[in-house]
Amino acid sequence: MNRKEIVLEIRTQRKLKGHKPAVVMLKKNIGKIYLEGTADFILSFKENTIYFQRLSFLTKKLVPQKDFTLPIDTIKSYHLRQINIAMNCLSLYTADRNFIEIFYATHTTDTYESEQNIKALIQYLTEKGIKESRI
Repeated sequence: MNRKEIVLEIRTQRKLKGHKPAVVMLKKNIGKIYLEGTADFILSFKENTIYFQRLSFLTKKLVPQKDFTLPIDTIKSYHLRQINIAMNCLSLYTADRNFIEIFYATHTTDTYESEQNIKALIQYLTEKGIKESRI
């Protein structure tokens, strides 16, 4: 099942919490926001919240007990970087020096929608006055 089909299925079941969904991957990092293992999530945002809805590794169904949110008011800055030709990383930094790295695939037929929705999230962050940090 590709990324478009996963999002479409969850959208038709009306289980999506926000708007502009994107299939992303989170890795356990030292940023203290996400501390579990590597996993796929559906990222969406609405008003002042970013929603992370966990996907099961095998069935690609939602696992609601593993969901979490990130209030946009806590984000101080962001940084977008290219990992390789097929992967980008959006890092979000909070005022208390915690961060989360959001990895998403690029340049394939089923990732166009996710790429556009990540761009919409970045534009929304910019409208809220959150600036891109240069590392």
